[in-house]
Amino acid sequence: MQDHTHFSSDLTNTENEAPAARSITRREVLGIFGAAGVVMIAGCGGGGSSSAATSTGTTTGTTTGSTASATATPEGEIGPYFVDDSAAGFNRSNILTNIDGTSKQAGVPLTLKIYIRDTQNSLAAMEGVQVDIWHCNAYGVYSDEANQGTSDQTWLRGYQISDASGLVTFTTIIPGWYQGRTTHIHLRVRSKYNNSASPSDGSNTTQLFFSQTIDNYINTYVAPYNTKGNNSTTNANDHVYTPETEGEMEIALVGDYTNGFTSTFYVNLPIT
Repeated sequence: MQDHTHFSSDLTNTENEAPAARSITRREVLGIFGAAGVVMIAGCGGGGSSSAATSTGTTTGTTTGSTASATATPEGEIGPYFVDDSAAGFNRSNILTNIDGTSKQAGVPLTLKIYIRDTQNSLAAMEGVQVDIWHCNAYGVYSDEANQGTSDQTWLRGYQISDASGLVTFTTIIPGWYQGRTTHIHLRVRSKYNNSASPSDGSNTTQLFFSQTIDNYINTYVAPYNTKGNNSTTNANDHVYTPETEGEMEIALVGDYTNGFTSTFYVNLPIT
């Protein structure tokens, strides 16, 4: 496997720091227009206030906010586990396995569809944008990290180039969790606004989140996630969910825990 330049994988870095106090932002003032990607479960608005998942594990949702708002997507830190996987082998839609097809990761299937749009051009679709995605597995472990014993593993990492409609699609699983963070997915979006490959430059990165109801249900009832149990870090006290991305980056899910979910999300560039 090609050598990569890693951002620090020290677990004492910003990925686990306590949230800092902040003042109300302009985006919160604009919150009346809707939070991007809010999960709607059984007709109830997302986040921790959502109604409980049914015993059949079925949930539906619609993506709101981003579909109607021209507000730029908020920035979320790059975190400690970014790898600049720009090699051709990482240009793939299905990221469930290593590039060679081994070590398929278990978990609730997730098809993630992301549309890239240009806030400086009437929300026009942006073609040719590189969207990197990476996240932990159901046990809270990242691939290609020496301190986690996964050097040279490449599962749950990859990128796609957006098509004429601005769309990229990833076949993956809902992530698990690890100490100090709520469940999340990392995105790095390289476009005309910021095409940097520097791992110290996080200005074109953000993070996606799941309803707290979804997190709680999976961690309690769904194997293999339930081997770890519930996470003490919730969306409400995660240092990225609100302090950085301002609660706007929850994704909507349509499907069920057995057959998997589909989510459609809109990223409005430039990320700010």
